[in-house]
Amino acid sequence: MLGCLPVLMLLAAPPGPGAPTVELWLGGDVHLGPGGKQVLAPLAPALQGALAGSLPARATEPTPPAPLACLARYYAARPELRDGKWFAVLPDGTAIPYDDGRAKSFEQKLESPDVEDTFSIPYQAGPIRPVRTPDEDPGRIRLDAVFKATYGASADKVDVVPIRFLGSPLEVHRKAVSAFTAVEKRLKEALAKDPSLEPYLMGVGGTFNWRNIAGTDRPSSHSYGVSMDINTRRSHYWRWAKGPITWKNAIPQAIVDAFEAEGFIWGGRWYHYDTMHFEYRPELLDPACFGQ
Repeated sequence: MLGCLPVLMLLAAPPGPGAPTVELWLGGDVHLGPGGKQVLAPLAPALQGALAGSLPARATEPTPPAPLACLARYYAARPELRDGKWFAVLPDGTAIPYDDGRAKSFEQKLESPDVEDTFSIPYQAGPIRPVRTPDEDPGRIRLDAVFKATYGASADKVDVVPIRFLGSPLEVHRKAVSAFTAVEKRLKEALAKDPSLEPYLMGVGGTFNWRNIAGTDRPSSHSYGVSMDINTRRSHYWRWAKGPITWKNAIPQAIVDAFEAEGFIWGGRWYHYDTMHFEYRPELLDPACFGQ
């Protein structure tokens, strides 16, 4: 590469073995050759400054925004800069803007998100707390095109495999098997310490099911085999309630912790609560995805 080659060599004596030299390298670096340290060292700073001022600086590669770079780490998308604007480019060439420049309501973000919108509500793991702020639904904003490119664009394209989870036969996406297996291990350890957790984990299911989210025309994350519903009889869901939305939950902290530790978000962190629901979304639990 050019950055590794000297562009000028100066001799402080007639050529020959051991002649003191100064090599001036592209970008302004000065390397003192054999004998040069004694004879030419005093000249090196001046030569380096002169060369740096006369040659163009080394170009640096543009760095994509942290959320966009993170998306590429977990999904079938790559960051690309076009005319000064960043895009998530899918394998079929579809380009999703990082920032489409539109001011949107929460509902508009759900219906037509850019990449930035999907990270606009930080997901907060840790101690369970009531969610009282309207539309505080971290993770409900999804890029369906990215999910389809990563997991499958139709029911027959989703690569699901059978697993057993706490004794129940389930189907999950091949790419998420290790995450589900790791959660199961954590839950077994939690059950050994606290058997009272068992009723909440009976009848787990709702993994792969190609369908839309209730009341919408948007695909559910269950369509891709990356989500799970635990015991519905021990859970709360905002659509089941009557009257104004008031957050409710009965799911124990230990169960939530086990899922979140392996990259799953929990519907109990939503204003539009769905406490049975766990969804594999590692990008929302990775601090690096938010530039931290």
